[in-house]
Amino acid sequence: MILTVLICRHDRDWFDIDVPGDYPVIQLKEMLGMRVYGESPRAGQQYILEGKFPDGLWFTIRDSQDIVEAGLREGSLVRLQRAFSTTDEEAPVFGKRSLFQND
Repeated sequence: MILTVLICRHDRDWFDIDVPGDYPVIQLKEMLGMRVYGESPRAGQQYILEGKFPDGLWFTIRDSQDIVEAGLREGSLVRLQRAFSTTDEEAPVFGKRSLFQND
């Protein structure tokens, strides 16, 4: 399955990757972290992976899924964001904010 990875806030910088549908999301995040940021996550750092269909809204992809279980399909967009935390537990989100903010 071919996914388009966005790596800048204005959708000008991107690349395509080809991954199997049963590829674990946690491994995809590690691979993209190396490709986008040039390093694996350090202690206290996590990556948040989001997906989007070409005309849809962004949604968060959970680590426990594989690519198909996450709802991604051929031509989907994905983006990776660094998050820093002192715990491995996810906190509830009470508001939504675009990953790439316009200045």
